[in-house]
Amino acid sequence: MNPLEVQFSTNPFVFQLVGHLLIAAFSVWILLRKRPLSDGVFIVVLVALTALMRLPAFLFNHELDPDESQMLAQGLTLSIDPVVYRSIDPTTGGPLTSYLLSGFAHLGFTLDFHLAHILSWVLTLLGLLIGYFTAKALNLAATAQWALLPFVSFISLAQYPDFIIFYSEITSILVLNATVFFLAYWNQKKGFQASELVIFGVLLGMIPLCKLQALPMAFVIGVYACVQLFLYQRSKLLSHFLYLTLGFVGLWAVWCLFLAKNDVLDDFYTYYIEANLAYKDNLAGSVVKRSKFVNFFRLPWVIINKGCGFEWLLYPFMLLSLVAGLVIIIKKRIRNGISLDAYFWVMLGGYLLMANLAISRTGSFYEHYFHYLFLPFLLLFSLFLKHLPSQTKWVMVSTQVAFFVLFVNNTVHNRPTNKFTSTPRPADVTRAKVAHQILQYGTPGQYMAVWGWSCDLYVATQMPQGVNENHTPRSGMYHSYQKHYYQRYLRDLKRNQPAIFVDAVTPRTIWMDNQKKYGHHNYPELAEFIAKNYQFRAEVEGVKIFSHK
Repeated sequence: MNPLEVQFSTNPFVFQLVGHLLIAAFSVWILLRKRPLSDGVFIVVLVALTALMRLPAFLFNHELDPDESQMLAQGLTLSIDPVVYRSIDPTTGGPLTSYLLSGFAHLGFTLDFHLAHILSWVLTLLGLLIGYFTAKALNLAATAQWALLPFVSFISLAQYPDFIIFYSEITSILVLNATVFFLAYWNQKKGFQASELVIFGVLLGMIPLCKLQALPMAFVIGVYACVQLFLYQRSKLLSHFLYLTLGFVGLWAVWCLFLAKNDVLDDFYTYYIEANLAYKDNLAGSVVKRSKFVNFFRLPWVIINKGCGFEWLLYPFMLLSLVAGLVIIIKKRIRNGISLDAYFWVMLGGYLLMANLAISRTGSFYEHYFHYLFLPFLLLFSLFLKHLPSQTKWVMVSTQVAFFVLFVNNTVHNRPTNKFTSTPRPADVTRAKVAHQILQYGTPGQYMAVWGWSCDLYVATQMPQGVNENHTPRSGMYHSYQKHYYQRYLRDLKRNQPAIFVDAVTPRTIWMDNQKKYGHHNYPELAEFIAKNYQFRAEVEGVKIFSHK
């Protein structure tokens, strides 16, 4: 049977029940074994279980979150014009994620939501597996498989869209996890190779180009790497530091030369560094303004209050942290002095605090930011289980138990247990009508410009961006850099002359939801350009479609 013919309802009871039972059997098997499974068998089963339970999401070819449409549109556009800040502005997401997607486009993949949801699973799992091998490098092989069990349940059973989408933090998490693996490896080896230091420097340099929000964690990793250079092989401190610096500076030199050659280096600094640092989510009017200090300490409460499913990872972490604090710190404090290995865990504590800062800084507490907590949770689970009584390993099944209770409760009360149905939602039908109408006047591969926030139209039509900014609150809403964005939008229109212009400002639009205030006709230069060069063709569900004359 063609997998695309598989249909999922809102309550696929048998499918989900079998999945729960398989995960439970796998978890009990792992916990009862006297020795861990071989890496190969463990990874194959882990991949098979999570892929099976993610199948409804893999087949769900509709937008779950505006961020994934934004990145898919950017990847599509870079596959046509590979110069970032000439073709796209990735905002805070960083250009490397968009380049990753453009690579898949060059390999012949269609950049649609099927691919996005599959890639999200693949890269999230890959990040966790890097964390698993990091735990093994820290001599925690006996507990690393136990520590992964809550994440197996979470990835398989979570229904909240932010944990299914292709989220913008995904590449930064992969690179962060890889750098932490190097730190763990060096922590045990007590030495370095020149090639390792160069690769580490390159990876560290990549992080700011993946996601600006990852910088606090990158700072902790960079500082600890320098501490390790001082602690191990001190006689070679200078040469080792130069190798690390060579990787970091070399990457940025190549990057800046690429931008300078294409005359967008100033744009990179203006829009990626200056404008993003000034932006600070000041357009998100729904966010309650609190001090960063207050937000920092609110994170656990926010996670629990949101009820997005992540609390079922937080609860066992809080419980084991409390118990480990009593057992390790109080009972063993005198007997066990501070060793060099302990510094790694000090670093990881700093990483966890910085992850908290990255998540809570703006007060928005986006759920997909919680992925930054995966690595420290996994490594600390592994550490705690090593030092606690063996019975505590059963805490690792609490995540699945919670999801199973929720599944039974929803089934009994006839509430939906699957959000990724094969039947399109009403909004999906509406958006398909708009995309179909656009394709009456344009064709895939031609440039299109959208005014408003409807990046899904780029994905549905497979038409690349004719402007840097594929969602236009920064051009259309007041803030300190609005003029820069608006003038760039006009320059892009004049340079690319997109085949289609769409005014997508409707009551359903994010932020720019008032046609009388934010419609393109309210911006004189934009309105004049459209009137002169474009012809109005159709209006579908409030979305106005224009084709180039």
